[in-house]
Amino acid sequence: MLLLVHLVSVYEEKKWSLPDVDPIAMIKIRMEDFGYNASDLAKAYGDKGTISKVLNYKQALSLTMIRKFSKLLRIPVDALTKEYSVH
Repeated sequence: MLLLVHLVSVYEEKKWSLPDVDPIAMIKIRMEDFGYNASDLAKAYGDKGTISKVLNYKQALSLTMIRKFSKLLRIPVDALTKEYSVH
């Protein structure tokens, strides 16, 4: 029984663990996973210019973006609240 529990834990960790990347990279990974582009994010958020700035590290994610992208891209909120640099 312990072996089964261990094997299930290892499987879930491999299948469901998120890569250790910054929030923007995580968004881009999930966009690719779902076949989304910047226009799809703009439809969810409402402003294509802001989406472009965020995806190019020119502007930080807002709380509203974090909430919407977490739901849309199925990313845990804590993965989107990690610190990253904006240029």
